[in-house]
Amino acid sequence: MRYIARQQMTLMMRSHWLAGFGLLFSSLAVMVAFLGNTGGTGFDGFNRMTASLLNINLLLIPLLSLLIGSLFLSGEKEDRGLLLLLTYPISPWSVILGKYAGLFVSVWSVLTFGYGAALLVIFFAGGGVSVSLLILFYLYSILLAAIFLSLAMMIGIIAKTRFQALGISLIVWAFLVLFYEFIIMGLSMFLMKQWLLTMLTVSIFLNPVELIRVQSILSLDGASVFGPRLYDLTIWADGWIGKTLFVLAVLLWTVLPVLYTVYRTKRGVSDE
Repeated sequence: MRYIARQQMTLMMRSHWLAGFGLLFSSLAVMVAFLGNTGGTGFDGFNRMTASLLNINLLLIPLLSLLIGSLFLSGEKEDRGLLLLLTYPISPWSVILGKYAGLFVSVWSVLTFGYGAALLVIFFAGGGVSVSLLILFYLYSILLAAIFLSLAMMIGIIAKTRFQALGISLIVWAFLVLFYEFIIMGLSMFLMKQWLLTMLTVSIFLNPVELIRVQSILSLDGASVFGPRLYDLTIWADGWIGKTLFVLAVLLWTVLPVLYTVYRTKRGVSDE
């Protein structure tokens, strides 16, 4: 598994996709940090700068993770490289987990570089920096990458070609990042008032983007943005029950797609 992870990481580091995303993410993070400091808000609590950085994370990290993970795995299926690898005396578990580890370390290195560059800009610009909040923000970004890389592995093993993997990835990204919120808002108009809080709570756990968004805002002391109607949601979600459910939901979103990928791999990708 270690050899496969190292090989996958080497391939990723040579990829133009990863280099392009790294440049884009670092540039946007630095720009947000620099422009945010001009207003004197700094990186402390939920303000304009942290909200902008959160939006960048929620848009770019799922897109990068889905595209890179699914295209690499479907490409190896299409080129029969994955089938050749499975002919060696190595278990499907080791193959899939090794590839997942290689992808994760590659994306993690890009995120670390981007956050490091932003932190340097904030430091030299003299902005107010809460290190604990910045680390928390960074950890949420890594969790988001871990979840969507897991989903990307599942898409990559399901898709028959790179083109199909690209299409499925873009549809999943658009649904979870762009359209999901509008669908929930539309559904809430037809529900009775007493069911509204339950529906919104369930909808948060059904979408990893919303899960990370809500938990990030609560951790940054920005619960007031939800408004007085969702005060009850912020109370229990910010307590130990909410945090426990958050950890369980992240584990399920990360582990279940990988388990399904291993299951499909065991069935034999040659029959796809």
